[in-house]
Amino acid sequence: MSLPSNLILSAQDDINIFTLLGGGKAKNMAFLTKNKFQVPPWFCVSTICFDEFIQFNKLYSYVKLIDRDHVKNLEEFHKNTEKAFLEAKVPKNVLEALENHLQQWNTDHSFFAIRSSGLDEDSPENSFAGQFSTYLYQKGMNNIIKSLKRCWASGFSARALSYRIERGIDISNIKMGVIVQKMVNSEVSGVMFSRNPINVMDRENIVVSSVYGLGEGLVSGALDSDDYFINRNPFSYKENIVSKTAQFVHSENGGLKKITVKESMRNVSSLSEEKLRELSRTVIELENKMEKPQDCEWGIENNVLYLLQTRPITNLPPEAFYKEKVLGDEITLWDNSNIIESYNGVTSPLTFTFASRVYEKAYIQFVENIGVPKKIIKANNFLFKNMLGSIRGQVYYNLFNWYRYAVMLPGVSRNAEFMETMMGVKKSLGEYADKEEFKIDQFIVHYSFIQKLKLTLKMLKRFIFIDKIIDNFMQEFEKNFQIYKNKNYTELSLTQQVSDYHTLEKTFLEKWKPPLMNDYLCMLLFGILKKLTDKWISSKETELLQNDLLCGQGNITSVQPTKKLMNLACKIDTSLPEEKNWLLNSSLDKLLEEIKTTRKDTFFAKELASYLDLYGFRCVDELKLEEDDMYDNPAFIVKTVISYIKSKSYDFSRMSQNEAKIKEKAEQKVREKLKPLKKIIYFWVLKHTRNAVRNRENLRFARTKVFGIARRLFKGIGHNLHQLKVIDSPKDVFYLKIDEILALVEGRSISSGLLELTQTRKKEYESYRKSQPCPDRMIIKGATGVYDPYFQVLMKCSGLDDQIVSSEDPKKLLGTPCSPGIVEGRVRVVKNMKEAEGLNGEILVTFRTDPGWITLYPNCSGLLIERGSLLSHSAVVARELGIPTIVGITGGLTTKLQTGMKVRMDASKGSIEILDVQ
Repeated sequence: MSLPSNLILSAQDDINIFTLLGGGKAKNMAFLTKNKFQVPPWFCVSTICFDEFIQFNKLYSYVKLIDRDHVKNLEEFHKNTEKAFLEAKVPKNVLEALENHLQQWNTDHSFFAIRSSGLDEDSPENSFAGQFSTYLYQKGMNNIIKSLKRCWASGFSARALSYRIERGIDISNIKMGVIVQKMVNSEVSGVMFSRNPINVMDRENIVVSSVYGLGEGLVSGALDSDDYFINRNPFSYKENIVSKTAQFVHSENGGLKKITVKESMRNVSSLSEEKLRELSRTVIELENKMEKPQDCEWGIENNVLYLLQTRPITNLPPEAFYKEKVLGDEITLWDNSNIIESYNGVTSPLTFTFASRVYEKAYIQFVENIGVPKKIIKANNFLFKNMLGSIRGQVYYNLFNWYRYAVMLPGVSRNAEFMETMMGVKKSLGEYADKEEFKIDQFIVHYSFIQKLKLTLKMLKRFIFIDKIIDNFMQEFEKNFQIYKNKNYTELSLTQQVSDYHTLEKTFLEKWKPPLMNDYLCMLLFGILKKLTDKWISSKETELLQNDLLCGQGNITSVQPTKKLMNLACKIDTSLPEEKNWLLNSSLDKLLEEIKTTRKDTFFAKELASYLDLYGFRCVDELKLEEDDMYDNPAFIVKTVISYIKSKSYDFSRMSQNEAKIKEKAEQKVREKLKPLKKIIYFWVLKHTRNAVRNRENLRFARTKVFGIARRLFKGIGHNLHQLKVIDSPKDVFYLKIDEILALVEGRSISSGLLELTQTRKKEYESYRKSQPCPDRMIIKGATGVYDPYFQVLMKCSGLDDQIVSSEDPKKLLGTPCSPGIVEGRVRVVKNMKEAEGLNGEILVTFRTDPGWITLYPNCSGLLIERGSLLSHSAVVARELGIPTIVGITGGLTTKLQTGMKVRMDASKGSIEILDVQ
């Protein structure tokens, strides 16, 4: 199709021509004019003029951008582009067309606004708001031409190119139209939104902001505005009137100048009620005719309201989103308590779908194992398939389903309460007692007396023999684990790999009953211990007392990797001076190379190989399949040993002794408080709680090993899919769902477009990684997945806003005491392990930890962790190592504290005091 040859476009032209030649802003201006809205006279210099300008001056190098890597320094590129454009000449035919259209106005005495209008600007998908340039009060042909060139160049500004790159918009064919519009000499101006863009769930209010003079002071942020929230029907409004000391007006020589507002006008409303009504009627009419919510700039001159430009509000869902008959009305409660420790941040589609499969298989086995009737399990099949959810790539518990699972088991209400304690949820279901949709009584399974007796006896039997059951499980597990551990999956074909995957499921995932049985016992026993502590030992510090009683258990697998590295550092530092000198005076790259080659027979190299053989799957984000494990990259382990040597942080016995003292002191307090019978009962419960907690931590490492094998297997699959050109790179396999991989190999795939699918998901997940995390708890109505594109909507779904308990003192933070001790020192705030390099006695501050972080613990004097509960991994290991620790800290720990600040943490009370800033 050949394009029209229009050099200049006006409101009389077909509106579709503006899509091709005028740009989004000009198209919207044409719509306003055609629909009889009051708009200042205007015309549009089309993109044909832009093309001819580029061709005439041979400026192709500035506009033919290949991809995002083509432009290295965006600021410098724009500076050079604008300079080249300003020095270039406008072709004669373009000048003549422009002069011809300006003849209707007196260019020597009239002022004009010259506005950029990008072809993809002001669309429903991309607003480009504030990305392109506008030049106000331009007078005379020379100034208009200069502004025209600058508008063309603004299509290649750093902010506009960044916007395109961030949103995945093509940068290889940028074209600009330019609007020439007679200036409105506004006494009052501003913006109005037909829907509330700040609170996207507000369907009632129009939002109007206004300033005296020209709107440039408002859109640039230079001036504060009066703000009005106007109810659509009936008309009523709330206003926020600010002190308006300045305004922008036109300068006699062109452009703008800032002047002082009269004293009498400063603190009164800039808009009368009559004008607010007019603005409201206008923007509602505009929304109805445009069939989309609108963001409109306006100005008032001589009491006449002019619309200067309009664009769709791009951050709002479609109208159908707000209709229950379309979206649905079922409430879902999403919560990331506890699960965030395993799946922090954005988690790949493959990891999420694998984890969901693991949860489904495991928990069906568990309820079968304790004797829940098959018909009940079958009736709740949907529940087991939906224990987890993925929202913008973040993993959440579908908490209602967990409550339904809890009340399926014997014990009913107590189960739900104990489950909340174990998960560390910040808000109990009981706090929603006034909400009908949150009641789960209808899901309680009512067992007969005989059924209850059978279930109780089964549970009792397993409780009595739990240690033997776990020992048998671990023996069988280790035997099978050794078979799979050293397989080279890149040497297998796809069909062999998928066959191995199914075997792995049968061998490990379908025999996971003992770990879940112990989890259930841990939940019950920990809950009972908490109840007894609260009831029998009246103290303000019962939670801390229970914590202290769980210290110093010993024989926890999670601690063993750190203990082994500390012993290794001690041996090298005290007995092997040559190896110590080698480690401390060689670069990391050289060390890693020599460990594999010339020094592979050294004590350190052999011990490193032994460590990796035992603990190579224990790494940061160890349950996220897309992350490398220690086998893939042992650099962190090498750096950890070196840091232990430098800081002399390898006295494990001192840590153990400290924990033993804490436990002994806590036990003595219990003995003093309780009478003989209660003492017997209490210590019996304590003994078995300790055992269950220890077993739980040890069995978690078995889970880590299963995920480690799965990581290797899927990397092997990725290797083969890449060779077959099914995906761009081996790591792109993590952007596929597990069922998509199995279906492809087994002949059930309904599409061959996995390459395009992975490319799309990579872009989507990259945008999720760059955005803020969603709230920790969300109450979502209707179809959850539809919310994903609308981050602002999800933020309004937060279910914990009323639970944030923080200190009134801005220099204090509060959290849950976890491992006692008082520490005063500098903090190191870290988001990842790399930022923790060189940690040497500081207080470690982070959002969350997982088992891979524990090797850092000996190098820090205290731990402050924003997320976590009393039974989270960080809490268990910190207690075992005797490191003062506070978890679950409110008030913005990782934003309020910065590396180098000095704090005093009292881990007995859960308080942090900021002492100074370095």
